[in-house]
Amino acid sequence: YHLIAYGGTACEEAAYTTATPQAGHHYTAMGHEMKAERVGTHLHDLYYGSLDMTVSDKDNEYTLATLPMMRDTNTLRIMLQQLNGDPLDDNDFVWEITDDNTRHAHDNSVVPAGGVTYAPWATGTVATGIDEAGNEAVLAYSEMSTGRFVTGNSPRLKVKKADDGSEIINIPLVNYLLLYKSEKFNKMSDQEYLDREHHWNMIFFLDANKHWVNTQVVINDWVVRINNADL
Repeated sequence: YHLIAYGGTACEEAAYTTATPQAGHHYTAMGHEMKAERVGTHLHDLYYGSLDMTVSDKDNEYTLATLPMMRDTNTLRIMLQQLNGDPLDDNDFVWEITDDNTRHAHDNSVVPAGGVTYAPWATGTVATGIDEAGNEAVLAYSEMSTGRFVTGNSPRLKVKKADDGSEIINIPLVNYLLLYKSEKFNKMSDQEYLDREHHWNMIFFLDANKHWVNTQVVINDWVVRINNADL
């Protein structure tokens, strides 16, 4: 038997729908897709798993198997901090992530569906505390939920000024997330790493003109220095 299981699709907050093949059809007709109305909201977690197994045909015997599951949803917290310590207001920025990852096949691979733009489900400000000079840095942040990140796609994180629409940040998101991959995971493929991690924190530093100082970014507490600013 080939087993396919989904977790997080049966409750009222489910962010995905699943396709069940009709009688006589192959299991490859299965799949799952994000509900359009859930894009830009806090996505309820979705889990996927599959397993090949043999079931005993002897009377009064049953077969026990453990089916591993993986999470298909991501949460990102994007923070902006001004280097000179001036406070920032989250309402001064427009935040989005573009990708094409709302539809999945039976094997959990991402199927092109035309692209989607994820908006924040929460924004706000947070203070870092008073420094020795008596100043308090106030950071602006947004939180976004997305579907599965895959290396074959090209999702982009974009942050713009709300007043004139000028871009502050426009980066290939997967490339940056993989910068956080430690050398202790060097035997792990990039895709496995993206699948194992699901919560990402990123801090971008802005200059006095609210432009990104694109030589440094903090990802999940790791300071990553960008040597190639055109990445």
